[in-house]
Amino acid sequence: GAEFNSLITKDKKVVAFVGTTKNGTSFIVNNVAEMLSSTGISTAILDMSTNKNAYYVYTNNEEQLMNTAKESIYKLRSGVAEGVRVNKNLSVFTSLPEEQNDYSDAETILSTLLKNFSVVLIDCDFDTPMEYFDKAQEIYLVQSMDVLTMQPLTAFLRNLQSKNILRQEKLKIVINKSVKIKRLIDGISNYNDPSMTYMKNLFDPERIAYCEVPLEIPNYIKYLDSMINCSISLNGYTKPLMMALKQLTGMVYPLINRQTYSPRGNQYKDNFSSNINSTLNKMKNKYQQ
Repeated sequence: GAEFNSLITKDKKVVAFVGTTKNGTSFIVNNVAEMLSSTGISTAILDMSTNKNAYYVYTNNEEQLMNTAKESIYKLRSGVAEGVRVNKNLSVFTSLPEEQNDYSDAETILSTLLKNFSVVLIDCDFDTPMEYFDKAQEIYLVQSMDVLTMQPLTAFLRNLQSKNILRQEKLKIVINKSVKIKRLIDGISNYNDPSMTYMKNLFDPERIAYCEVPLEIPNYIKYLDSMINCSISLNGYTKPLMMALKQLTGMVYPLINRQTYSPRGNQYKDNFSSNINSTLNKMKNKYQQ
C-alpha cells in the first residue's frame, strides 16, 4: 500500500490497456512502447494477457531470449528487473503462454518495475488479476468498431465497478478504427445485462478522454511485417496513424513533448518459424488484393 504509492511520482506511471481479444490491445501497447522508448523514456511492457502475445513478438525464436522471458516475471518478485531488452529504453516482461501462473501479487511485481522504469504499460485482458487495474493510475479501454465485442468489455467494467476499482478519473478510451465515435463511447458507458432487464451506468461519456486510432490497411500490413521480423518499428506508418499514436502517447506519458521522435533502424531482425511466416504472408496477400 503505502510503499507502493510512494513509488508513484510525477515521473513514474503505471498504465493498463484492456480490450476484448482482436480489438488490437497489443498493437496499441507495442506501438506506444516503441514511441515512448524512442524518445528516451525508460519503458517496460508487462504482459498480463492470457495468450502472452509479447512472448512471441519479442523473443525472436531465440533460445536465450525465450529463457529470459520465461524467468522475467518470476524475477520481478525478488526485486530483479531482467526482461527481454528490445532497445536501450525498452524491456518486456512476459512468460510462456501455456503456463498457469498466479500473478496476483501485483504490488510486488509493479514495485520492482517502478524502481527500474519511468513508465509501465500493462497489456491486459479480462482475466488479468484485478489488482493490476487497482494499482494502475489509468486504464485505457481499447475498443474497435466491432460492436459485438462491446458486451464483454462492459461486463468486465461492471465487474471492476462492483469491486470498487472503476473510477471515472482513471478511465480513457482508445477507439481502434473509428467511424461514428460518439455513439460508440455512449455504448461502452452502460452495462446491459444479457436479458436486458437492467442497465448500469459505468462512467460519464461526456467527461471521458479518448483517442481515435485509424487502422488503415497499409499500417496493418506493415505491422504484420514487423510481427514476422520480430521487430516493432514505427517506420512506414501513415501520417494519420503517427499523429494518433503521438496523441495517445502524450496522454499516457505527458512529458513526451520534450523530445521529438527519431525512428530507429531495424537492427533487430530474425524470423518466426516458417509456418507462422507463411500464415502471415497469406494474411498480407489477402489485405493487399
